Amino acid sequence: MLLIKNGRVVDPQSGFDQVADVLVDGKKVVKIADSIEEASAEVIDATGLVVAPGLVDIHVHFREPGQTHKEDIHTGALAAAAGGFTSVVMMANTTPTISDVKTLKEVLASASKEKVHVYTNATVTKNFDGQNLTDFKALLENGALSFLMMVFRFKVQKF
Repeated sequence: MLLIKNGRVVDPQSGFDQVADVLVDGKKVVKIADSIEEASAEVIDATGLVVAPGLVDIHVHFREPGQTHKEDIHTGALAAAAGGFTSVVMMANTTPTISDVKTLKEVLASASKEKVHVYTNATVTKNFDGQNLTDFKALLENGALSFLMMVFRFKVQKF
């Protein structure tokens, strides 16, 4: 058991927002009250801190594969967890881009090792070329969450 004491408990779904104690058994919140005493529980003093459901970041750049000198899935997941994020969605602008099942599976295999849920986009066109569509069905069937399209070049006429 884990007892989180004196934190500002915020639950947007129910509208609950007050300083309270939270009792957790395994992965489940079993009680929220003004004051809880549980002798067998590990206690965390959350005075001055916010206790809330996990946050979701739908736009992260973990840069794996190919650009891990910037960030990789592991370091990105650690940073996300430190900030209270329990789920993130990776952008597909990696090298190579996440535009085929092989690359997608490699990314998801690496992501599966993390405590944060790491989901990923795939590209609309192969390597963002704007010409050749990816295999949407195969990518969705293998775990892509959504698709990303980026416009890199455009011309603006002068008036």
